[in-house]
Amino acid sequence: MKLWNIISMLLALASYGNAQSSSSKLTYVLDYNSLNLSSIIHHMDVDRYLYNFQILISTATGLITTNGNNIWALTPSMDIHGFAQINATHVVLIDRIHHCLRMLDRVTSHIVVLAGTCGTPGYSDGLIGTGKFHNPNSVVVDTRNSGQVLVTDSANNALRSVSISTGEVRTVIDSGFELPQGLLWAGDHLLVTNNVYISSVRWLDNGTVVNYIVAFSRPGDVYGTTDESKVRRSSNLVRLREKMFLVDDTGSRKLKLVDFNEGRVKPFCIYQEDDCTTNSSALPIPAIKAPMLKVGDETIYVALATSVYKLKGESSESGFPVECPDSGNATIYIIPGRRKLTFSLDNGLTIDLSEGHYTLPKDDGPLLCKEHFNVMKSPIVRRLSFKSVYEVRCNLLEYDSDTRIVLRNTLLHRRSQLLTACGEDCTMSNNMMPFSECTDGQLTVYWPTDVMFPIDVHQPPTELVNRLEQRIEAIDSMINMEIFILYHSPPVIAAAKGPNNKAVQVTLYSACANNRKSYDVERDVCV
Repeated sequence: MKLWNIISMLLALASYGNAQSSSSKLTYVLDYNSLNLSSIIHHMDVDRYLYNFQILISTATGLITTNGNNIWALTPSMDIHGFAQINATHVVLIDRIHHCLRMLDRVTSHIVVLAGTCGTPGYSDGLIGTGKFHNPNSVVVDTRNSGQVLVTDSANNALRSVSISTGEVRTVIDSGFELPQGLLWAGDHLLVTNNVYISSVRWLDNGTVVNYIVAFSRPGDVYGTTDESKVRRSSNLVRLREKMFLVDDTGSRKLKLVDFNEGRVKPFCIYQEDDCTTNSSALPIPAIKAPMLKVGDETIYVALATSVYKLKGESSESGFPVECPDSGNATIYIIPGRRKLTFSLDNGLTIDLSEGHYTLPKDDGPLLCKEHFNVMKSPIVRRLSFKSVYEVRCNLLEYDSDTRIVLRNTLLHRRSQLLTACGEDCTMSNNMMPFSECTDGQLTVYWPTDVMFPIDVHQPPTELVNRLEQRIEAIDSMINMEIFILYHSPPVIAAAKGPNNKAVQVTLYSACANNRKSYDVERDVCV
């Protein structure tokens, strides 16, 4: 039986306040066949590196990723209290025990210190080795500035910022907190769980940062308005709907619904037939924390100690996790002349890949899926070249050494002119000098450049062609691209006009990367 099999039991959120408000009643199906781990779970998020239903989980013994059936460890054994995925390949880790932040590279598996002074608690701003935390708890990417993360510094009762590029620690605000823990963006403000209350951090237009209580006030187990209600201990919250959040009250062994639309806090009930029982009798809410994760519209995962439970909305489709399309195993070719392929990720970053097989994230609408592909050197080199064709008797070209020398010097002179036409787009190749082929009274001359393309490119980019043609037309002596052939009458021969009525064509000249093979033009293969 799979770990995520659904059993028959309905979970509903009780409706308080406005009886006509249908949005306040949410019905879920609870799966008691949970995912069981061997250590305490601290935080969960959808895995942006390997999705197709993968959940990234930080535990007291390291960071793992799971599809519900299999578990893969991503770090050595270490207590990772929280994490934030700054992009598809890099994860900021909270090393609470050592009072610092680390960075995990998912591609190389390397972990480096990002911020703080590992092993030394304190409270100071600065770069690595100078900046200090004391029991950092949670971290999120700053939606106002993607170049930094925000961290709850629990023992210092402060919210800190960390530059992703430099690791510099700065204090955002250190008032209005009491053992700050969980963080969750709610529009333009940041909600913070503070043991017995929830506060909201806002950035005002004048640059001032403020922090004030928005739910609960004193320790206790009381429902009612957001001002009057109480929790005994809260550390996590998750957004269910607009201005509606699920909060853990582990001190009371309950989950509670905070509805800012109605300004009320409501119980989280389990309905067995028509009876509402306390959720502590249905879910083993621990006395520590209950990390939560919402995926899609109506699927919630709740981590209780070492187990993860799935709550599935009754009206949600059975298609979650939505299967990503099969990407197959596409082949991407390294540009000839280079050792690595520069690959663009969906988040705008680029990585350099050598030859090999890779699995990387791919943005596919609402999902982040896996893309499988091979990177290999291109067996065929397509070199950007200038080409002109002339009508001439082929035997004249080999009449004597003087004929060959004059033709070579003429082609080299044209090469220097074409270098001007290249502008910033290319330079003439130093490895391949101009060369010609003559058959059936037709001389074809190629002037190769240093710009090369792999086998899967068959035509030069249109914009590049247009720029080069415009520059050539601006040079009067190249409009007809004449060459000088000794003993020909007349000795000056103009190039034949091509399909675009131009004497110089911008084209790709194909050859085999392995010079021991021959290029078959008809089949476009090397043999």
